[in-house]
Amino acid sequence: MPFLWYKALPLKRKFIVGGLAFLAGIVLAFLALLLFYFSVASGMFGRIPNDNDLQNLKNYQASEVYSSDGVLLGRYFVENRSDATFAEIPKELIDCLIATEDSRFYQHTGVDTRSLMRVLFRSIILRQSKGGGSTLSQQLAKNIYGRKNYGILTMPVNKVREAIIANKLEKLYTKKEILMLYLNTVSFGEDTYGIKTASQRFFGLDPISLKTEQIAVLIGMLKAPSLYNPRTRPVRSLERRNVVLAQMHKNNVLTTANYEKLRKKPIVLKYSKIDNRNGSAAYLREKIRIELEGWVKEHTKADRTPYDLYTDGLKIKTTVHSKLQKYAEAACMEHLRSMQGHLNKDLRANGFYRKNYALFLNEIKNSKRYKQLKERNYLHKDIIAEMQKKDSIDMYSHWGTTTRYMSPIDSIYESFITLKVGFMAVDPSNGDVLAWVGGPDYKTFQYDHVTAKRQVGSIFKPIVYAQALSDGKKPCDFIANQKVTYTEYEDWAPENSNENYEGKYSLIGAITHSVNTISVKLCMESGISKVVAMADKLGVESELPEQPSLALGSADISLYEMLKVYSVFASQGNKPEFNLVKTITDAQNKVIYKCKVESEPTLDPELCKTMTNMLQSVVENGTAKDLRSKFNLSGAIAGKTGTTQDHRDAWFVGYTPNLLAGVWVGVDNPAVHFTAMEYGQGSKLAMPIWARFYQKTAAGLGGKYTSAEFPFENDIDCDLYTEGNLIERLFRRREVSSDKTGLEKKARVDVKKKKRRFRLFRRD
Repeated sequence: MPFLWYKALPLKRKFIVGGLAFLAGIVLAFLALLLFYFSVASGMFGRIPNDNDLQNLKNYQASEVYSSDGVLLGRYFVENRSDATFAEIPKELIDCLIATEDSRFYQHTGVDTRSLMRVLFRSIILRQSKGGGSTLSQQLAKNIYGRKNYGILTMPVNKVREAIIANKLEKLYTKKEILMLYLNTVSFGEDTYGIKTASQRFFGLDPISLKTEQIAVLIGMLKAPSLYNPRTRPVRSLERRNVVLAQMHKNNVLTTANYEKLRKKPIVLKYSKIDNRNGSAAYLREKIRIELEGWVKEHTKADRTPYDLYTDGLKIKTTVHSKLQKYAEAACMEHLRSMQGHLNKDLRANGFYRKNYALFLNEIKNSKRYKQLKERNYLHKDIIAEMQKKDSIDMYSHWGTTTRYMSPIDSIYESFITLKVGFMAVDPSNGDVLAWVGGPDYKTFQYDHVTAKRQVGSIFKPIVYAQALSDGKKPCDFIANQKVTYTEYEDWAPENSNENYEGKYSLIGAITHSVNTISVKLCMESGISKVVAMADKLGVESELPEQPSLALGSADISLYEMLKVYSVFASQGNKPEFNLVKTITDAQNKVIYKCKVESEPTLDPELCKTMTNMLQSVVENGTAKDLRSKFNLSGAIAGKTGTTQDHRDAWFVGYTPNLLAGVWVGVDNPAVHFTAMEYGQGSKLAMPIWARFYQKTAAGLGGKYTSAEFPFENDIDCDLYTEGNLIERLFRRREVSSDKTGLEKKARVDVKKKKRRFRLFRRD
C-alpha cells in the first residue's frame, strides 16, 4: 500500500522526508503561482494595457448643459460622468477616502502586500470575509477596464490583472493624479460616475462645498453603491456613514468632539437627477441635442476626428435664464393643476367617454401594452379583459408621479385627457430664448408643444392687421361690422362670438375686441396672397391655406413660429434669429463655438409701433383686460388672445419692451376639449400662465423684464366703436329684417344650412 515505506522509516528520517516534501510543495506552489502570474501578464487571459495605453487614458465624459447664468441644467452621456479638478476637491474628502479605502496609500506602489496578506489570512485560515484588500490603484484599474468572466478562475485572474495594471499606474502617475483618476471614474450607482456627478446628484453641491458628514455618506457608498444608497437605503447609509466617520477619527482626520457631533446628525439629501430626461428645461435640452448631433459631425478636434456629444465632455452654455425657466415651469404647472379638474368635470358631464369610445379604443390599440399582448396572439376581447385588470401603476398627474392602483385602460384614459402646454419666452432685442416648456413632464410626454403645429386662432390676426396698415389703412379708420357671405368660398360666412353685426369698429377697436367679420374683410381687401406673403415675411414657415378663414387662424402653426412674428413687432421692425446656444467649450475649456447675434430689418418701424399700440389696447380694453383687472399686472404690455373652434386650442402671446412670451394650452388629441367659453377660451386657459410667469418674474428679478415702458408714445386717439348714424342704423335693421332676397338673407339661410360644416372660429 502507498506510504508503507514512509511508516517504516525511523522518526528522525520521517521528520527529514516530511520537511523536504513540505518544502517541495511550497516550491511547486510558488512555481505554479509564478506560472499563473506570467500567463496573465503575457496576455493569455486577455491583453494587458501597455504604458502608452495608460498614459492616454480616456474615459467617456458627459457633456454638460448650462444656463446663461451658470446653472447646470442637464447632461448628454453614455456614462453620466463629469471630471473634477484637484482644486475642486476638498482636502477632507481626500483624507476621508484614504482613511476608509486605503490607509497605506502613500506607502505602497500599487499593491499593499501587508493588507493583502491580512485579507488572505482572514479569508482562508479564519474563514472571515473582511474585504478584498484592493488598493485605490487596483480599484482604479477595475474602474477603467472592468472585470471579465474566466469561470472558476475569474477572481484570481482579475485580481492579478488589476495588480499588474496598478503597479504600472503607480510608475506612470503621481499619487495626486491617481487620486483624481479614481475619484473621476468610481461608480456611485444610479448610472452616476465620479465624485462631482455624485455630489450634485445627492446633495445639489459641487464637491468643494460638501460638508464632512456629506463626504462620509458618499465615500461610504463606494463599498456597495446600491446597498448604501442614501435615497433608497437611508438606514443602512446612515450606519455606513458613521463607520466612515469612525475611520476618519481612528486615522486622526476627525477630533473626538467632531466625531461625536457628526455621527448624531441625520442625512439630509437634496436629490436632483440631472441627466438626459430629468432636470430643468428638458424639452429645450432635447431640441439642442438634436441640433448639436448635426453640428458635431461637421466640426473636428485637433486630431481631425469629429466631436462626440456624449463622450467628449463639452460644456454647452445656453441662452436660457435659470430663474425664468423655473418661473415658466412653475406657472405652467400651477395653472394646469387648477384647470385639469374643470376639464375632467366637463368631459364627465357631457358623456365624452361614451360618445367617443371609438376614438378612445384607437388610443388603446396604439398603446404599448396592447401591442405586446397582440404579439403574443391574444384575441382583442382577451386583450381588453387583461387590460381591465387593476394593478399598481406609476401614473403621472400635474401634482407629480405617484403609484396608483388602477387598470391599464384607466391609465391610458387619464393620459389621453391630460392637458398639455407649450410656453416660450424670448428676448426680442437679440433673439435669445430665455425659457422653454414643451409640455408638463418630459419623462412621460416627449411631444414638444413649442414646435408642434396647432390651429392658432386669433393670435394670427395681427398679421392681417399689419398687412392692412402696410396697404395704407389707419388705426382709426372705421369699418362696418357686417356679416358677409363669401359665395366664391362655398358660401362661408364668418361669425362674431357675441353674434353682434351692427355699428362700426375702428381698426384698433376691431383688434381690441377680436371682431371676426372685420378681420376677414381686411384680409379680403388686402388679398389672401398678400396676407400669406406677410406671414412668410414675418417668420411663418408652415403651409398656409389660401382661404378667408386664414384671417381667423385656421392654419396649423407652431408657437415657435408665432413668436417669430411677434418678435418683429416687439423689436420695432427687426426679425432676430432665435438663439439657443451661446457658447460651446471643449474639455480643455477652449471655446469651439460662439453665437453670432443676427437680425434682419423686416417691417417699417412706424408700422410696428402702431401694431404695438393696438395690441396694448387689447390688454387695456379688450380680450386680455384681465391682465390688469384680475392679475393686477403693471407696466407696458401688448398682447393677443386666441381660441380655436370648439375651444380646442387656447393661446396667448404678450410682450413688454424686454420680454416676449407665448402660451398654448390644449390636449394632444383636439377631440378632447372644453365645451364652453367659461374655461375654454384663450383668456381663461392660456393667458393666466403668462400672467403667473410675469408675476413671478417681477417678484424674483425686479423690473428688468416687466416694468419698462415702450420707447415711443401711444398716439392713437379714436373711439373703438360707433353705432353709425341714424340712417345707417335704420337701413341696417331694415336689411336684416327684410324678407327680400339679398346678401344678408342669403347669409342667414345658407349659414343655417351649413352651420355644422362652416361654423369656424366663432371665438376670439
